[in-house]
Amino acid sequence: MERNIRSLFSFDIGIDEIEGIIGASLFGALQANLILHFHPDGLEAVKMLGATVREPTLTGGALLLFVCGVLLGLPFLAFASGSVNSFVTTIIALSSKSTLLQKLLVPLLNISALGVTLFALGQVYGLAVGVVFYGFGVPLWLSLIGYSGAYALPSLGLIPLFAWMTYGGMMGLVYGVIMER
Repeated sequence: MERNIRSLFSFDIGIDEIEGIIGASLFGALQANLILHFHPDGLEAVKMLGATVREPTLTGGALLLFVCGVLLGLPFLAFASGSVNSFVTTIIALSSKSTLLQKLLVPLLNISALGVTLFALGQVYGLAVGVVFYGFGVPLWLSLIGYSGAYALPSLGLIPLFAWMTYGGMMGLVYGVIMER
């Protein structure tokens, strides 16, 4: 059991991977910012994020989203490095049992197997980030610092959740494509 846990968390991360995840997470954060800026609920979400550093403006929130995007990209790198092989094995096993999945996945996997795999893994990661970080962490932090406009827990709407899932998916896709080059 101890060996399995140790092998789950043993990974070798080089400078290329770190540079790749930084670029990919900035791209994902850009996509999330675009989604949030085109919907009234998203605009409130950006302001709420900015309020965590006492800058409840669109500019403050947008800049902080880029910073958080990079900081949240680093754990994704560690997570992906330790779990991508088992995830690929699961995808292959699922697609071998379903002709529909074969028709969908095989052409995509031929283009960029790592990109497609990390896109799916990134969406799951983005969902978790959206729920844990944004849905619970940000409102909790706002209430701890005494922000008067703090939202009740949880404060996650569909638009911010979609933005975080897009962040994760795009980060995973771009990182996968970068690593295949």
